[in-house]
Amino acid sequence: MIYGGVHYAVNGEFRLAYRVLGDGEPTLVWIPGWVSNVDMMDDPESMFTGFFEQLAEQTRFVAWDKRGTGLSDPVIDVPPLDERMDDLHAVLDAAGAQRPALFGVSEGGPMSILFAGTFPERVRSLILYGTLPRFARELPDYPWGFSPAQIAEFEDEIRQHWGEGALAEAFFGPIADVPGFRDFYGRVQRCAASPRMALMLWQAVSKIDVRPLLSSIRTPTLVLARRGDLVAPPEAARALADAIPAATYQELPPGPHGLFDDAMASAILDFVCGATHDHNSERVLSTVLFTDIVSSTEMLSAHGDSQWRHELDVHDRVVDRLLSKFGGRRAKHTGDGVFALFDGPTKAARCGLELVPALAGKGMHVRVGVHIGECERRGDEWSGTAIHVGARIGGMAGADEVLASRTVRDLSAGSGLRFESLGPQRLKGFPEATEVFRVTKPRGVAF
Repeated sequence: MIYGGVHYAVNGEFRLAYRVLGDGEPTLVWIPGWVSNVDMMDDPESMFTGFFEQLAEQTRFVAWDKRGTGLSDPVIDVPPLDERMDDLHAVLDAAGAQRPALFGVSEGGPMSILFAGTFPERVRSLILYGTLPRFARELPDYPWGFSPAQIAEFEDEIRQHWGEGALAEAFFGPIADVPGFRDFYGRVQRCAASPRMALMLWQAVSKIDVRPLLSSIRTPTLVLARRGDLVAPPEAARALADAIPAATYQELPPGPHGLFDDAMASAILDFVCGATHDHNSERVLSTVLFTDIVSSTEMLSAHGDSQWRHELDVHDRVVDRLLSKFGGRRAKHTGDGVFALFDGPTKAARCGLELVPALAGKGMHVRVGVHIGECERRGDEWSGTAIHVGARIGGMAGADEVLASRTVRDLSAGSGLRFESLGPQRLKGFPEATEVFRVTKPRGVAF
């Protein structure tokens, strides 16, 4: 067995700890759940070490600590999913993982789903265990996940018993009563996160919702579940698999949420190593941003052709500068606006919020719409329902206003952005109403 030391990937100002175990093929990247510490992966006292060794015997197994956990840099707030997705991107690049399989566990599942949909060319296959697209119950449409009372109860236990084996019963069932286990799990907690970080991460879990993205996932996917898992019971896992077009569902022997056993390792290795997964799809998950200059016809008439061309040049320079700042790319001009694509909704919303005052200072008032969904590339052109929805939302906005869909709101949890619901809106050409939100940022906050 080859054990690699701790290395650090860099994403902007943040350093992210990772380790590489084994030297097999293909590469398998673990997307951890709530908290982790890569320094404990080969701890001889750990009940998880044997599981990691099994995976590393046949793969090049990469594990990492999310921002704010383990050996990675601390943070004062939990970043939104798309920023954590950028952290994963940095780890893959640093580890030389060009097209690995991703193994998303528990709270790591939604980020794995978002990454696979956004960067399908970087993901060979996807394994999901003990995870849900939404962890908070929403009756009557979504009967799984934690109730508000359970969320509050778990928060209290984290406050009172973090570092002493908090939530051992919920995650490990009867294993929690094995002599010495609570002491071991308490040590894991102390090494994995501070009490405040653990609480903030738990509070962020209840805001995650990637259900609208599931139909966009084309990556071959294995969804694993077991009876006795109080977080993601088999019925919920099967519904998750049914919602992903290329997913297979497999039930493991009964046991608690935190059980990582030989049966799970075998299922993962059979799926990852047993077949070659080709991916040639031009369909990707993208955030679309539409802008439109308000009263552009009147401005053209008042200023004349020559002056208007000059103002459009100014407009384009401002737009291109801010697209570059937030990682967006212009797909096309739309006459008196732009259609741009982003890897994540938080970046697009922040870009829109900076565009508004930047262009207003040049005498141009714009409306902005943001949405995320599946888009299809055909040469230099883009098509798909998400593009039409984004354009319709942008068309609803008033001057100097940024509007977004509920999916953007849900995936921006932790970003600090404010979303004010305008209620369900009928978009032209769509039979079902779409909830639309006005996006603002707290006063005095800079991006």
